[in-house]
Amino acid sequence: MRGIEIVRGYQEDIIETIPSTIIIVDRRLEVLYANRNFYLKSFRTEKNAIGMHLSKIFSPVFMQRLNSRIEKVFSAGEPFDGEQIRYPGGRFYFYRIHPLKEAGGYVSKAVIFIEDITEMTRLEEELRDSYIKLENAYAELKELDSIKSEFVSMVSHELRTPLTVINSYIEMFEDGMLGDLTDVQKEKLQLIRSQTDTMIQLVNDMLDILRIGSRRLRLKKELSSMEELIRSVIASLSRLAALKEHTITFRCERANTLIECDPKKIMQVLSNLLTNAIKYTPDRGQIEVVLGGDAENVLVSIRDNGIGIREEDKDRIFEKFFVMSNEKSADIGMGLGLSITKDIVEAHGGRIWFESRFGEGSTFYFTLPCGKDTERS
Repeated sequence: MRGIEIVRGYQEDIIETIPSTIIIVDRRLEVLYANRNFYLKSFRTEKNAIGMHLSKIFSPVFMQRLNSRIEKVFSAGEPFDGEQIRYPGGRFYFYRIHPLKEAGGYVSKAVIFIEDITEMTRLEEELRDSYIKLENAYAELKELDSIKSEFVSMVSHELRTPLTVINSYIEMFEDGMLGDLTDVQKEKLQLIRSQTDTMIQLVNDMLDILRIGSRRLRLKKELSSMEELIRSVIASLSRLAALKEHTITFRCERANTLIECDPKKIMQVLSNLLTNAIKYTPDRGQIEVVLGGDAENVLVSIRDNGIGIREEDKDRIFEKFFVMSNEKSADIGMGLGLSITKDIVEAHGGRIWFESRFGEGSTFYFTLPCGKDTERS
């Protein structure tokens, strides 16, 4: 008996410390029990609610809802899962009703559980308002981004026409179709060609950024020789390298260099990396391209003995519009090349990274999966 009394004492202590309000009523809706929380959060000022009718405890609005619910609980013997109600004074409560059945299933009592959810409701409303504001802000940003993309696309396409015309006349001058040029004129023409090529590359970069940002970058893959792609890009940049008297060497360490790729995009990757090496290497520099790898991937490295990359710049090298702090280069650009390069390499299932010491040069590496028909070497 002593043990039973101790257990009952524990049960009462547990019930009394439950943060919810607990009220037990009979069929006449008179209070048989109310826990401590009922008085602490009290719906009334009296210290003893035992024997009182619920209508003297709760507001008429609450009683109107409660009456119909509790009658069904007594008649059907099934619990009422609950609902939220706004109490006078601006507080919100959630209540549930459970039947207490006797032997034979007769319901003589019911337990009413009431929880104060005012703070939770306030937070939900604030969260809902914040979500609406966030949705509106997102819609506005989306519209602005669409306008920006449309503007950049339009400007980029409009720039292509005059640049093409300028390029055509430059070629005519270079080919002697418009008369002989003096050495000074040839030198100036080379500068014009260099700046025109830079502008064309900027236009292409802007269009690529738009395609990548809108996930419209489509790869037209075909089986290609990585060695041939590298040699082709080196040849196309020979004139730019000659302007700074750079020496570009290429070493192929593979017997078979076939990869499945979009050759134009991979040539763009090679061109971006080599152009940077040329740009950030002082005159009469050394640039080395090496093609190697294993049975699964080709590995391309492009090493220069240029100015290198500062420690504070290394984490941001592949960010869009990031320009490396370099006072020696007058041709800085928009900082899109490496970001686009990274996107293209990763779109092919490859990886790109670099090693650099400031003042001693940089080496950029990237891998690409071998072609399906590549011999294992």
